[in-house]
Amino acid sequence: MKRLIRVLAQSDLATSQELLDRACGYDNLLGLAQEKLYAPGARDLVAEPLGAFRGETLLGVACTSGRWLRLLAVAPEHRGEGVGTELLQACERQIAAHSSLVRTLDQPGNYLSPGIDMRNNASISWLKRRGYEPAANACNLLIGLENNPLVSQVRFATLRIRCERQGYRILRLPKERLETDAATIAEVFSQGWAFEMRRSQHICDGVHVAIEAATGVLAGFAAHDGNNAGRGWFGPTGILEPHRGRGLGAALLMACLLDVREAGHVRCQVAWIGPREFYDKIAGIESERLFTVMRKELT
Repeated sequence: MKRLIRVLAQSDLATSQELLDRACGYDNLLGLAQEKLYAPGARDLVAEPLGAFRGETLLGVACTSGRWLRLLAVAPEHRGEGVGTELLQACERQIAAHSSLVRTLDQPGNYLSPGIDMRNNASISWLKRRGYEPAANACNLLIGLENNPLVSQVRFATLRIRCERQGYRILRLPKERLETDAATIAEVFSQGWAFEMRRSQHICDGVHVAIEAATGVLAGFAAHDGNNAGRGWFGPTGILEPHRGRGLGAALLMACLLDVREAGHVRCQVAWIGPREFYDKIAGIESERLFTVMRKELT
């Protein structure tokens, strides 16, 4: 029976989730099929999910959004049959309507990981044979939350008091501030960060902010689980320029880590890190994950 590549409907969600649970050895996609296959990214870039079928059997799934190849996975028992190649070609045709450049995974606001796990040599080599080349590297940190003396309510209280003595309040984002603060984050940092911040607020009330007590002005923020919801991912976070160097980032990080631990996670994944030494000093680094972004110019 001939294979068919078609758009994945919402009615395909359950079978898509089951396939992803079996096909992705380096990333935990349990419960994330809806987010990764159907949810938009930043700047209102819609998801365009595809499935490869033989009759009623789902062989593989993929999703593009704008210029990004967000996801591609083939059921283990159907690898080596050309399913992945057909899906990739269909994805490239979709992306060509938006851009002449394809990038893998690192879509602002909605990404499974900030690139392909560097341990996944098979996928990296497979893409290279199809014209892709490395474009960038990224790193995620894992922070242990069990029996970590650096992560505690007592430490958070100490960090928060230090901020208060300098004229700041550390608190969970009040709902009435959401859109105003999101607009500030979009302007100062990026639309992608504002997108994740909004999702974090709606999904789990997971945004903490530093506010200048005298003026009510936003000084900094931190969020968790706005991307890969329910997986205990930290970020994004940022301190506005006039307020840096005053311990706000440490207090906001600690507030989020305590949230993630309270949700039952034994570790927190800090995505797409910036200052590694900051995380090591404040919470300690248990391990890390390294990624590579692949790209291809379409002709």
